[in-house]
Formats: sequence, structure tokens, C-alpha cells
Amino acid sequence: MNREPTHTYDFAKAEVFEVGAAILTLLAYPETDSEARRRTLHASLCALAVRAIYPVESESACRPQLIKPIYAFRTEREIAKDLRTLRRRHRDRMIAGRMAVAFLQKAIGITPALSGRNSRLSINALSALVSDEAGYTEPENVETRIWRPSLPIIHVAAAIQVLLQANPSIHAGDLITNRPLIEWVIRTAEEYERLFARSRYRGIDADKLIKIRLAGN
Repeated sequence: MNREPTHTYDFAKAEVFEVGAAILTLLAYPETDSEARRRTLHASLCALAVRAIYPVESESACRPQLIKPIYAFRTEREIAKDLRTLRRRHRDRMIAGRMAVAFLQKAIGITPALSGRNSRLSINALSALVSDEAGYTEPENVETRIWRPSLPIIHVAAAIQVLLQANPSIHAGDLITNRPLIEWVIRTAEEYERLFARSRYRGIDADKLIKIRLAGN
């Protein structure tokens, strides 16, 4: 039985934006062979955060700051390239997260809302439900291209989807710089991980979920 490694985040040892960027990076690249892509995307997200915190025209930008060179020297072209992939993958993860919420609802005794003839909870029914949003005419494409690639990080996708549904004004930048939101996502993803393990839905192997934790928990 292969278990995914645990990613533990310690705000005492990392900047808030470094932790937030790490979560979004895992969301975009959950594949085990994507470490190099994770590093470049993480650097781009942290560079954007630093620029937001210390805008060029501000007084703080004129004072010496402790900033990792990899963030300071990330080029606009590199950042733009990374963000194109992030936007597409984030959209896919949010669609998969919406599907996963239905299984989480069932796990806690809530009947998910399904429409039409597909009243039985299944991947096929959920794929049909989100096919228009996903831009596919065939539900099978949703399962193949969105659901399956999202499985290692599906608990995190579901947590962020729930957060965004409850707070539509939240945007990606908040998930990088807002510590309470980042902590909520990590704790909620851990809770969903346990729910998936108990519900034993055959399509989600809890042992293969990427574990994210807060240090000291």
C-alpha cells in the first residue's frame, strides 16, 4: 500500500504567502513527477505576493527587505507562463471539487441534489451535471480529463470549493496571503480526508490523497 507523503506547513518557519502558494501549487500539480513544475509555479506565486505586499510606488519598497532572490528575480514572462497553467488547472480542480462535495454530503447523511434522470449518486451523474461548466459535451471526458487527474488532491479541491461557495468574494490572492483562510483550508482538507476514508467510496483511495497538515496539530 503506497501512501502519499505528508506536507507539513509551519508558519513559524515560512511566510504566510509561501504556505498559501504551496497549497495552490499542489492543487495545480498533484502528480508525483511534477516537483520541478511545482518549484517554478511556487516561485512565481511568491513573487506576485511579494510585489503585492511591497508595490513599487510604496514607501516600503524603498526600505531594505529580507526577500529570497528566487522571488525577486522571477521575470514577468515566467510568471505569466506559470499563471496560464494555474488558471486552467484551478478551474478543473474546482469542477472536481464540486463533484467531490456531493460524496462528502452523502458521507454525513445529506442527500446531494442531482437533476434529471441521473438521480443516483455516481461519477457519471456528477460528470453530466458539470459537463456544461467544464466545456465538454460528453460526460466521459469530465471523468477522464478533470476528475481522475484531480483525485490525489480532491480533498483540498473540495475544501476550497466549499470556501468559495460560502464566500464568493474570496479570490486566489486571498488563498495566498490570508493566514486564517489558509489554515481553514488545511484543516478542512484533513477533515475531508478522514471522511473519504470512512465512506470508502471506491473511486477515492484515502491512502493516495496528498496529506497536508499544520505544524503542531
